[in-house]
Amino acid sequence: MMADIATRVAQLGLVLPALPSPRGAYLGAVVHDGIVYVSGQVSRVGDEVVTGPVDRNTPDDVIRNAAQACVLRALSVLAATAAPTASVERILFLRGFVNSTPDFRHHGRVMDFVSTLLYDIFGESGRCARSAVGVASLPDSGLLEIELTVTLTPEPRLRL
Repeated sequence: MMADIATRVAQLGLVLPALPSPRGAYLGAVVHDGIVYVSGQVSRVGDEVVTGPVDRNTPDDVIRNAAQACVLRALSVLAATAAPTASVERILFLRGFVNSTPDFRHHGRVMDFVSTLLYDIFGESGRCARSAVGVASLPDSGLLEIELTVTLTPEPRLRL
């Protein structure tokens, strides 16, 4: 159930943020045939943004905060979009855009922070296919933006 996401997040000492509003002419998520496509979520915490670009000297805690912000925002959208009785069956795909300097080569390491948090929340169902793409900029100079593709089951299945 979608409430299980908030519960598991709370068990990790985290809180889902208020539902972020799209900042353009698009939906925060679309549900089609039991699959939820969550629009890109930038590393924003409230009105503040964890900014990039990331480089080889960026501390892990800054990257971790950016990853955490993106995941929590995406899960907030997911929980608000899916039917209350639906459960996450599996995270299918994670796409990450890393605002980085031209010489940065460790985009996958940045995305590992996201993948680890999804695993911590969903267990094996949080392991997914993914891509990590280096970009020259992101909205509001965000360090990271992620998109999620999630499959749902109509009956409660993943009880965390």
